[in-house]
Amino acid sequence: MANPSARSLRKLLALTGSLAVLSTGPLAAFADMAATSAPKPLLRGKPAYPSAALRRGLEGSVLLEFSIDPEGNVVAPRVIESRPRGVFDEAALEALSKWK
Repeated sequence: MANPSARSLRKLLALTGSLAVLSTGPLAAFADMAATSAPKPLLRGKPAYPSAALRRGLEGSVLLEFSIDPEGNVVAPRVIESRPRGVFDEAALEALSKWK
């Protein structure tokens, strides 16, 4: 198994009308911190519910994967899975772009 300090941070974003975050794996920069101390977001943009989805009463979810640079910026976000496909993707990516 790889050294935990060498693994990259992976965050998953679920968009279901509200925002929930699951973080796994430590960043190398945080390797010297206590095992119970995980990186914490400094700023989170909230997703705007797409008006067309709201009018149609649609609910859904988006699973995103991304990296964090040394300054805390989101880098290379991508949609892993979304349901319904394409409905909430843009709103999720836009909200994620505001995270730090």
